Amino acid sequence: MDKTGQLLRQPYDWTEEVRRLTTPALLAYADADSIPPAHAAEFFALLGGGLNDAGWDGSLAPDMHLAILPGRTHYSIFCAPELATIVADFIS
Repeated sequence: MDKTGQLLRQPYDWTEEVRRLTTPALLAYADADSIPPAHAAEFFALLGGGLNDAGWDGSLAPDMHLAILPGRTHYSIFCAPELATIVADFIS
């Protein structure tokens, strides 16, 4: 095995790198997939999402958004009509 292959097989903790991301992000996951919703929520929290109440007017909402689409997998999430609505709301 070459050095690159060995490096790619070593576990790596991305926590600190994810926490430093500041660009607004939309995380969209399927609920019937290999990534458990709990992991999606953990990733969302690393980006600062879901840690505080957004306030009655939403003014404290983070720039990060999380969407977990019900009954979808990574095979079907891109065909979900609700995904287009979620993305459009995020970019507007």
